[in-house]
Amino acid sequence: MKQHTSNSALSHRDQWLALLESQGVGRPKALRVVEVPGGLVQATVGEPPGRISLDGAPGSVLMFNISPVQGLRQTREGRSFVSDMLHGEMTLMPRGVPSQWSWNSICDRLDVIVFPTVFGDGSSLDVVDRYTFRDSEMESICRHLYQKLSLNGVLERLYVESQLMRLAVLLLRRHSTTSQAAKIPPPGGLTRNQARRVLDYIESNLSSQLTLNELAGIVELSLHHFARMFKRTIGVTPYRYVLERRMERAKAMLRAAKASLVDVSLSVGFYSQSHFTSAFHRMVGATPTEFQGSSHKHRP
Repeated sequence: MKQHTSNSALSHRDQWLALLESQGVGRPKALRVVEVPGGLVQATVGEPPGRISLDGAPGSVLMFNISPVQGLRQTREGRSFVSDMLHGEMTLMPRGVPSQWSWNSICDRLDVIVFPTVFGDGSSLDVVDRYTFRDSEMESICRHLYQKLSLNGVLERLYVESQLMRLAVLLLRRHSTTSQAAKIPPPGGLTRNQARRVLDYIESNLSSQLTLNELAGIVELSLHHFARMFKRTIGVTPYRYVLERRMERAKAMLRAAKASLVDVSLSVGFYSQSHFTSAFHRMVGATPTEFQGSSHKHRP
C-alpha cells in the first residue's frame, strides 16, 4: 500500500496516518518509515481492519504480508482479486495506478515504494502488476527490513538504501516490463583510483551517516553500478565495509583506555550507546565493555 501524496509538506508517515483517519481506519499500534533517495520502506504493526482508496504512487509498490493469514481484496484498473494472503506472500503494483484495498483482520506488513529512477543511470524501473506471488530472495530481504524497522531502533540509511537496491535489482530482473532487456553493468570493478577515493572518504567520515548516494557520487557512478562494482572490487557490500571499518576504529578506541562508550559510539557513527553495543556484540562476539576489559587485562 502507499501514501496519499496530496500534501508534499508532510512526511510519508504523517500522510499515511492522516489518510487512515480520513477513511475511517484506526491508527496502527506502530508505524515506522524510512525515506531514502531511491524510495522508502514502511513497517506497519497492528493496523485495524478496514477499507481504503489510494491515488497512484510515485513508484512501484511492493506489499509484503507479515500477518498469519490476511483476507485481502485488491481492486485496480477495473479488476479485482480476493484471496487469503498467506504469511510471506507479496503483491506488486506499478506506479501511478489508483487502487482500492480492504482487509478483514489486524494487519502487519512491510510496504516498499521503489522510485523509477532508483538506479540513477537514466533508466526507468517499471514493474508488472502481480496480485499475489512469492519470491524467496525478496522475502528474505523484506523479513530482515521489517524486523529491523519494527524493533524501533536506529536504522542506518546506508543499510536501507542497500536493501532497497537489492529489491530493485530483483524487480528489474524478474518482475519488470523489461526483464529480458535488463542492462548489463560495466565489466570489472572500481579502478584503483576510484577505490582509493571511496575508501579514503569512508575512513574520514566514519562518524557521519554515510549514504549509498553519497559514495556513488564520489566516483560519478549510478547507485546500482557503484554497489555492484564496489562489492566486486572490495569483496563486501558498501554497508558491510563501513560497518567493519567502524568496528575496527571502535576496537582501537576501546584499547586506548580513556575513551568512554558514549564517545566511542558517536565517533564511529552510532546514534546511541545501545545501538553501538548491539552492533559491536553481533560482529565481535563480545560487548564493548567485555572487549575493553579483556584488552586492558592482557596489556603488557
